[in-house]
Amino acid sequence: MNIRISGGYLKGRRFSVEKSSTLRPTMESTRLTIFSVLNSSSKSITEESVFIDLYSGTGIMGFEALSRGAKKVIFVEKNKNLCTKISDNLEKFDLITKSEIICSPVYSFLNFKNIKASHIFADPPYRFKEYNKILQQIELNQFLNNNGVIILEMDNNSKEFVYQKELYDFDDRSKGGTKIIFMKRKSD
Repeated sequence: MNIRISGGYLKGRRFSVEKSSTLRPTMESTRLTIFSVLNSSSKSITEESVFIDLYSGTGIMGFEALSRGAKKVIFVEKNKNLCTKISDNLEKFDLITKSEIICSPVYSFLNFKNIKASHIFADPPYRFKEYNKILQQIELNQFLNNNGVIILEMDNNSKEFVYQKELYDFDDRSKGGTKIIFMKRKSD
């Protein structure tokens, strides 16, 4: 399967990933919506941004962030073959020095890494029911900078998520069968 980068200085460049029934890359129209919302607010990607791509899969969201100028992207993916493919594609675009690939389950990463991020993107497998657990781990281990943003992608019918309005300003968008939730960390 060929995936096209939708924006930034790599716009239009493609990379390939083997097709898989378990791999569901974020659609280009959804990616454009996500980065449009980020750019139209104080949540945009800048040369100081550290972007974490949880459940990376193909890594397309991290590539989009790098193409738009992120300082660093951390790809978190448990599938070793996908980690290798992300690494190969980073090499292809000469982005390896601006990236880190963590080949590990997301919860292991959230429990043991000490990173401050400006943006955290999570697109777990559909039918996922532990969005609140992810948020709890992000909060407990203080992964998000003040005013940082968490972007969750989920099935539009998902009822598993309860957002914490005392910690985050909240915005959402629907795109087809997908719901995108933007949670901006309130300043302390």
